[in-house]
Amino acid sequence: MTRSIQQVEWQRASDDVYTDITDAIDEGVVSATPHPDDAIDRPKGYSVRLTLLPDSTVLADALQDALLDMDPARMTLHLEGVDEPVSSLPVSVSKVPHLGTQNTAELGVPSEGHDKLHEHF
Repeated sequence: MTRSIQQVEWQRASDDVYTDITDAIDEGVVSATPHPDDAIDRPKGYSVRLTLLPDSTVLADALQDALLDMDPARMTLHLEGVDEPVSSLPVSVSKVPHLGTQNTAELGVPSEGHDKLHEHF
């Protein structure tokens, strides 16, 4: 199951404030990975996929830098069909974009962030 991202702000662990990155993104979704055990009624995990606009070099560079961060970045997501934003969601960069050839970034949600998403999936 996926939910479209309507607005997104992000904050690297080393930053003091969130930055709205919505205008740098062509498309964003949060996906839930089904649990392999049918008896468990929760997804196994979650990921965030962002397709950057071709000229989003500042964000692409920031994602590249965050790939090596020890502490997770944080996101505030406004998801389609959800009234309240998902705030302070921890994420770690797992795939960086290479603008012009592959504009997609992927971020994993560590287990401590799963409770923030369970009710929406």
